[in-house]
Order: sequence, then C-alpha cells, then structure tokens
Amino acid sequence: MPELPEVETVVRGLRNTIVGETISELEVGWDKAFETDDAYDAVVNKTIKTVDRRAKYIIIRLDTGALVVHLRMTGKLTPVYPEKHVTVTLHFTSGKSLYFQDARKFGRMTYTPDPDDMLSHLGPEPLGPDFSVAIFRKMLKSKKRLIKPLLLDQTFLAGLGNIYVDEALFQAGIQPESLSNAIPAKNAAWLHSAIQSILQNSIDAQGTTVLNFSHGDNLTGTYQAALQVYGRSKEPCLICEHPIKKIKLGQRGTHFCPTCQKKFLR
Repeated sequence: MPELPEVETVVRGLRNTIVGETISELEVGWDKAFETDDAYDAVVNKTIKTVDRRAKYIIIRLDTGALVVHLRMTGKLTPVYPEKHVTVTLHFTSGKSLYFQDARKFGRMTYTPDPDDMLSHLGPEPLGPDFSVAIFRKMLKSKKRLIKPLLLDQTFLAGLGNIYVDEALFQAGIQPESLSNAIPAKNAAWLHSAIQSILQNSIDAQGTTVLNFSHGDNLTGTYQAALQVYGRSKEPCLICEHPIKKIKLGQRGTHFCPTCQKKFLR
C-alpha cells in the first residue's frame, strides 16, 4: 500500500498535470470505486484549484468541495489511458483525462463538501511544523501499546505504513514489540528524527517501489535501494551482521535486528 512518500510523489505529479483543468464528465466504471450518490452534479463543471495530501489521502480541491482519493493496494492516478482496470475517469474540457486504475479494486474516490472535516480523525502529520520531539514524547507516554501497531494507527500519527515504521524503529534502536510508554527519552528523540529523515529521503527518491507502486507515466520510486531491514529477512544486518528477523505483529510482517534493536517494556 502506498505510504506518505508515495502519496506525496503522486500529489506533486498531479499538481503539474491537472491543476486548472475543468471537469466536463465523470465516468464511473465500477460503482464501488466512487462513494457519493450525487457526485455527478457536484463535480461536473468544477475546476481543480489545487492538489494536496493528508496522511495517505490525495485531496483534489475544486471550486467547491473536493475529491478525496485513497489508492489502497494497487490504485494509480494517471493521465495516460490504461488498457484495463479503470474504475473512475475524470474528463476535462481541454480534452485531457485523469484515470483511476486499480487492478484489485480496493481504492476509493469520494466527493465531499468539506475534506478537512472528513479527515479530521487523523493524527498529526509527521513532517508537519507542529510535530516536535517534545510533542512526540508526550504522545508515546500517553499510550501503553506495542510501538509498531501504534505507529501504524492513523489516528495516532498519520501517513506511516509498514515499510517506514520498520525502518524508523531500526534506526532508533527500538524493537517493534516495545511498549510505547517505556521507550526512553533519547530513543524517542531518535525515533522522531528517524521518521522525519526517512520520510523526507523517500520523498526525494520518489517513494519506494517494492511490488507495484508507480506514478505518472509508469515511473517508479528508488528508495527501496536504501532499505536496511524491510524485506531483508534472514539477511545479515548492515551494522552487526546478525540475521534480520521477521515476525508477525498485529497481522503485519515486521522486520528488525534482534541485536541492534532493544525491547523496552518498563
């Protein structure tokens, strides 16, 4: 599933291709992909003012209201006509179009008059100006949960997914089964720094392509070359050479180094 860097990469590409376009027609190829009954009248003849992101959601802001998109597992927004798996199409008065391609059909596009209210349940943005070390330490202390599932909770912190949580915990020296409120202040600070630097570096690399993430005209990310633990089960740790371990935690595959990462429980 695309995480914050991948979604940010898609958003930046869309800003260069669809801002200023006026929607002439909405074509829904699969009913469940578009989750608003009266969307046609709300969307057609509206102009796209900007495109931005909240967590893993793409927000296409119109004259009034917005289209909110979640790509889920295999969703892709492309200006190039795909031969198959098109669930929603936005046609523009310029003659161009934007296609929502989704092989597994988990992705969703929704019209909402107030996208900020719709997404108000989400936690803070990890790259936002208000996400300080002090605030993060208080957030961790306020919960008594396993750190890996907690960081995946979008109501706690928005935008992180399996890949970047594993990588950040490795850089901070924290085992994923640690309790959030038991993490020492210095490790919490390292984790805060790791989250921000990893996300920014991945954005600079246009995301991570492990299975099927692509953007624009079938472009792929390159951050996978920098991954230190994710997807490296049984391979030697790049620091201590101990084999990377993979476990199931919260129904998610989780990678870590048993030597370099410490478990904090009290």
